[in-house]
This record gives sequence, C-alpha cells and structure tokens, in this order.
Amino acid sequence: MVPSPASAAPAALLLAADGRILSAAGGAAARWPDRPLVGRPVAELFRFELEADDPAFLAAQWEALEAAAQAGAVRLATRGGEGSGGEVDLTLAPGPAPGTWLALLLPAGAPPDSAPSATPSPVHGAAAAAPFAAAPELGFFEVDPRRGEVRFSAGWKAMLGYGPAELADSLETWRSLLHPDDSGAAPDAAPGSTGPGTRASIAEYRLRHRDGSWRWVQGITVRQSGGDGVVERIVGLHVDLAERKELEESLLAAEERLGALAEAEDVALFDFAAEGGAAWVSRGWHRLLGREEPAGALAAAAFAADLPAGAEEEGPGRWLDALPGHAPGFLVAGELRSAGGTPVPVWLGGTRRRHRRGGLRRATGFAMARTEAAPAAAGRTEEAIEAVSEGVLVLDARERVERANRRAAQLLGSTPEALAGRTAADIFPLVRRHDGGRVPAPFAAFLLGDRPPPLVATDALQRDGAEPLPIVWRAEPRRNEAGRVNGLILVFRNPDEMRLTPEELVRANRFEALGLLAGGIAHDFNNLLTTILGAVSLAKDQRDPSALADAERACLVAKGLTRQLLTTAKGGSGEKSTFVARELLADAVRIAAAASPATVTVEVAEGTPDLHGERPRLLQVFQNLIVNALQAMPPAPHRPQVQLRGTKVTLAEGQIDGLAAGEWVELEVRDNGSGIPPHVAARIFDAFFTTKKHGTGLGLATVLSIVRQHGGQVALATEPGVGSAFTVYLPPAPAPAPAPVRPAPTYRFGTGRILLLDDDPAVAALTVSMLQSLDYKVDHARTGEEALTLYQRYLSLGRPHDAALLDLTIVGGMGGEECLEQLRRIDPDVRAIIASGYDDDDLARRFLEAGACGYLAKPYRTVELGKMLRSVLGQ
Repeated sequence: MVPSPASAAPAALLLAADGRILSAAGGAAARWPDRPLVGRPVAELFRFELEADDPAFLAAQWEALEAAAQAGAVRLATRGGEGSGGEVDLTLAPGPAPGTWLALLLPAGAPPDSAPSATPSPVHGAAAAAPFAAAPELGFFEVDPRRGEVRFSAGWKAMLGYGPAELADSLETWRSLLHPDDSGAAPDAAPGSTGPGTRASIAEYRLRHRDGSWRWVQGITVRQSGGDGVVERIVGLHVDLAERKELEESLLAAEERLGALAEAEDVALFDFAAEGGAAWVSRGWHRLLGREEPAGALAAAAFAADLPAGAEEEGPGRWLDALPGHAPGFLVAGELRSAGGTPVPVWLGGTRRRHRRGGLRRATGFAMARTEAAPAAAGRTEEAIEAVSEGVLVLDARERVERANRRAAQLLGSTPEALAGRTAADIFPLVRRHDGGRVPAPFAAFLLGDRPPPLVATDALQRDGAEPLPIVWRAEPRRNEAGRVNGLILVFRNPDEMRLTPEELVRANRFEALGLLAGGIAHDFNNLLTTILGAVSLAKDQRDPSALADAERACLVAKGLTRQLLTTAKGGSGEKSTFVARELLADAVRIAAAASPATVTVEVAEGTPDLHGERPRLLQVFQNLIVNALQAMPPAPHRPQVQLRGTKVTLAEGQIDGLAAGEWVELEVRDNGSGIPPHVAARIFDAFFTTKKHGTGLGLATVLSIVRQHGGQVALATEPGVGSAFTVYLPPAPAPAPAPVRPAPTYRFGTGRILLLDDDPAVAALTVSMLQSLDYKVDHARTGEEALTLYQRYLSLGRPHDAALLDLTIVGGMGGEECLEQLRRIDPDVRAIIASGYDDDDLARRFLEAGACGYLAKPYRTVELGKMLRSVLGQ
C-alpha cells in the first residue's frame, strides 16, 4: 500500500521514560489514524520479528529500541493505519524534561540534509531540539531575543491554518495570536535572566486559528542562557492538543455519568482494590443492604461484612478471586448481608483485573436483588432424580445423605428414609475389585472441587455377609449460590446393567480415542506449521524460495493428518474395501504415536496378504492398541519401544479359539512396558473394566468387538515386568488391493469463465490468482445470493459460466450446498464443484449424487485445481 502524502510526512513524538506517547505532532496522526496515539506504548506502532500485546513484551521492545536509537537512526516498518507497511527512520533525542524523549520520524531514505543528527545531544537543552528543525512540517519555533528575530516552521503556521508565507516571523505575530488570558505564554514573557545553561518548560495555552476559533496547544520550550545569564536562544515545538482535549472532555463526561450512578439509589456498584484492601461502594449498595449512606470509600473489614460469611474468613480479595468463571467477567447468584445480618439474595456480577503474576488486582461490579426460585422447581428436581435408573445420593459437605432415590436404596438394601442422615462411609463402603482392599476417602478430592474423572470402574460395594458388588460410579461437586462446593451428588449403578451393543461400544470408544489422539497430533501439526511459516518467512523477507518445496510437502502431510482425524471421528460408513496391511499400520502409528518419545517400528513381511473390511474401524483397532501400549510404559529412565509386525500364518484347527484352520493375516502390537498381572489379564477385554485412574474401560473391548465383526480374533501374551503383545488375526482379502493409478503429471491451461463463491478474502484472492494462472476468467462472489445473481446475468446473455467453484461454508449466508440447489434450478446443466475443508469420501459422494460435478478438498494446489477443472469441463 502506498502511503498518502500526509502519512509520509515527518512526525514527532514526545515520549515518557517507559516509552508511552505523551503527545504527537506533524504527520503522526495521519500515519496512525486508527485510534488516539496519546497513552499508547510507542513499540505498538512498529513491526518486529516477534509481536505481542503483552505489556511486559512491549516494555522489553521499547528498551531494545531505546538502546538502538541512541546509537543512530533506526529504520523501522510501521504497522496499523494508512502507513501500514511503510518504513521510517527514527531518531531519539533527550526531551525538554528529565526522563523524557523526543522522537523524530522521517520517511525512510530522506535526504541527508533533512535528516536529524545521528548522535543526540547528551544534555537537555536547545541542542536536543535541533534535529526537529530539519522537518519543516513540524510545529517548530526559534527565537533570538537579543536580535529580536523569530522563525516559525511551516508546520507551526499550518497548525493554525496558515500557509508558509501568510504569517510574519515576529514576536508581534505570536502575541497577536495568543488568547488574552494566556499572555504569559509569550516566549519573551519569562524573566530575561535565568542563570547560565538551559531551562526547559512545558505549558498549555490557546492560539487563535485562522477560522477564528481558539486551539489548545502544548508548548515544549527550551531557553538557553549565556554566561551572563541572559537568554540567548529559545527553541521549541508546538503540539496540537485537540485530540487530548477531546479525550479529557470524554473523561469528564464519563466521570459525571459515574457520579450520577454513584448517587443513584437503585444501582448498587462496588470497586475493590485488592492491593490496598479498600473498597468504594455506591449509594445504591448501601440502600440494598438497608443503610442510608452516601457513596464513598469502605474499609476492607466493612466491605467483607457485607459479603457472605466466608469472605470475612478469607478476605474480600480471595473471595472475589475464587468466584466461578475462567474469564475476567463473573455473574453468580449469592447472598449479601444487610446491616442487621439478614441474608439479601442478589445477582453479583462484574469483572476482575489481574497483575502479571495472575493474582487479583481489582474487582469492579454490581449487585442486583434476586427473586427466590419458585418452589415448584424443587419438586421437578425430585421427580427427575426418581426417574433415572441409576442410584443417586445427595450428600452435604460432611458426606451425610440429604436425599436418596429409590434405586439407590435398592442397590444398598435399604429405604430412602433409612438412608437419610447417615454418612457415605457407613452406607457406601468401597473396596478395590482386584484385591478387596478398602478405598480410603474416595470423595475427598471431589469435595475440594477437583475435576472428577468420567467414571470410576475399579471399585465394588462391600456388603455384610455377601460378595462385594461391582459398581461403576462418579461424583459431581454441588455448589452453593456463591459457587462454593457444599456437597456431592453421587451416581452409581451395577455394570451388569450397562450392556452396550457392538455399535454403541465402538461409537463410545471413538470419542474417547479422539481426546487421546488430539493432544499428540497437535505436536506434529506445530512442527508442520513451523516448516510452512519458516519457508514463507524466508521467501518473503530474504527473497529465498528454496524452502517452499518443503512447505508444500508439509501442507500435504498436514492435509493427510486432518483426513485421518476426520476418519477417526466419523468412524466406519459400512462400506468395505481392500487395502494394504502395511499402510494401515503406518497410518495408525502416524496418529496414535504423535509426539510420543517411544521408538515405534513397523515391519510387514513380504507376501503378507492384503486386508478386506471397513478400513476406518480397523484403523481404530490399531490406534487403540498403540495408545494402550504407550500408556503401559514405566516412567523414565525406561526407554519405551513399540513394535508392529505383520505376516501370513497358517493356523491349525483349534489353535486360536474361534478361528478355523487355514491362512490368516497376523498383525502384532508388542511393547516393553510393565506387563499385565494375571488377575487383570483375565478381564482386560470386559467393557468398562479399567485399571487406569481416568480410563473408561472401552478401548480393548472395542478392539475385540471390531475384530470379531471382521471375522477375526485377538490374542494376548503378557509377562509382568517384560511387556505385552496383542495379536490380531484377520482373514486375508479375496483379491489383492488395486494398484494405485499414477495421475498424469500435467494439467491443461483452461479457457473460459469460472464463478467462484468464497467469503474468506485471503482464500478467495489466492484462488483467483490460481485460476488466472490457468488462463481462466474469474467472477468472485462473496455470498450465495451474489453468486446466483452473477450466474443468472451471464446465462441471460447466452454466455453461462463454464464452471462454478462453490465453498461449502459461508458464514452468515447461503453456502455451497444451497447455492448448488438453486443453480441447478436456474440451469440444470451447471457444472459445479464443491470446495470444502472436510476431506471426506462420504461427503463427496453425497454432493456428487446431489448434482455436483466434482468435490475438491482444501487445501489444494494449482495442479489439483487445474486437473479438477479439466475433468469437469471434459464431462
């Protein structure tokens, strides 16, 4: 973008010691017009290799900039506003007051005679302002009192609406423009003798604009006196304060509004400063709690007395910080305390600001009277608890039973009335299933508010005179209106009543597996993005395209990973295909072992038959087995290893339970982990059986279910302390998998007009460039409605578009699916291609059956786009 002349003009900034902008002059406002400059960190205005809005990061950038600019002019690229992407040469000189800086910004490559001195003066004085005289657009002035000479820069005059030759350079001009009440601001109005050296001053005063209005300016003035103490030279800058005065007026208006709210009797506001411990409350706060007092400060102890009892014990700061809600804002139902100690139900809302270490710095909010819930709600809750088939116990903070449903009483051999008031330890004693050992304090962590696991499936209920009853249970913390944990809701049932169909079992495990796989694959994606971003940065900044081929390969690998994740999430479609065993194992490793430190190898013997079945489901089998192996590894310094092996075997009758004699494909997942004890191995394939703290017991049950559905079997060989080997036996495919067809390496450069529907500006611009590079003409539509209008227009002229490339998802408007339907009504012969970020064969098949001529998965290269168009236009 070419900067406008205004944004390319020299600019001056007055900076505080920490790099904050105190005032701006010259072309600064034109270069950064997006928001007011005053108060912003100067580091925000420029582009750096690493950018962030964190205050600590900006402070570090300012320190580096400050050190570099003192050694000479620094060339920087600007960001934001009209001048985005332009370059400037920045020079720092000491400001008129200790601890301040004057920053001069000239367009990059300005002539040497107009550039400031590279070495700023080490003293605060007239010499420090000298570089700014080199930029006539700035409001610079210079006075020689002995000779009576004055020089105003063109920027000084332009600030008041005059041209360079329209004001005389004289003290009389200055005095005539000064507001009568500000006559003391004339440069010669100060005492004539101030002692030798320099004296800096900053003042605000009004000057008359050419249009007759009075304009506030800030004068930054330095007076230089000789050895006799007489002022010899006065130099300075004028900074237009219009922007700051507008800000001051808006702040005054805001202060008036806040004052009105503070005195309003029906608005309860509070502002608590955690560091000082003091609070401010409005008149409405006092009235809500039954007091007649004006708005004002409230001591920390008095403010805590207005809050629930827990706030006095913890202190208001900790209490407000602990209110539920991860975002700065919060809104909770709670109770305040009136002057007489009566609870006052309220909605308490507001926002919290934190310091860099994460602790509470300030909390500001409101309180609003809350109407108590209708009694009918409690009755509906009772009905819901009785309607569920699980046992439900409602416990208080001391683990005493407040309520029990009938199913809980049946499982515990009692009645709801008999259970009320008894402790959970008395009626709900838990033991470990595998060894009968007692489970100590099973609910303590939940009462502390820790996040509960999905299910606990390793325990049993100890019963007098009977075998322990295996159960599956979970506990959910109960919270009061202030968000504090004040009890538990315990839900449990007999796992024998939790039978799932094979399809339900696979579906439940698939969602559990996604959570395990997503964390690992994120590491691979970040590595791929690093390759892509590095190559683009190298090509952009160094004009070196040598790494773009690596970036392209990384994009294709990332596309493959997303396809595999979608396959895992969607599961099998019921369609069977023939595929190569080695490729199946390699794909499982790529997802399940992502970011794992383990050494994972795949060895498939020559001559191993291909497989036939639902590939997504069999992929899930080996992903589960790999994840299971990795989770069974002992801690460091153990070096984890997982071996995947495939071969063809001939089984004798009865050699493997449930398998007939003959040829089979044997696929093994072997690890060097901890092994499995015999009593656990006997139940390892049972649904909901698990020894993991946060497991669900679905993984291996799913493996066995899928393999058996494919006519196979799973065998286990394990030795504690050595490792385990899961062997999957599957029938070989009746015929080999078809050899992949190598596509033609060239694509046709097209002729014709393409209609493109895409609402993403960056993607659309890139796609238009691809199509134009293929010699197609392109009409771009941002919405489905716009695409229909364009297509109808050219169809009416007898020159319909040769093809339409439709993005599937358009945010807030008609997307590709609806647009395809409408286009087919307009023109049944339309040749439409659906473009989507979902690389999904089922989705592609659905759109092809709906009338689309092609389906293009994002991301795609020019070659894929060209081949798709050649195929569609050749139909």
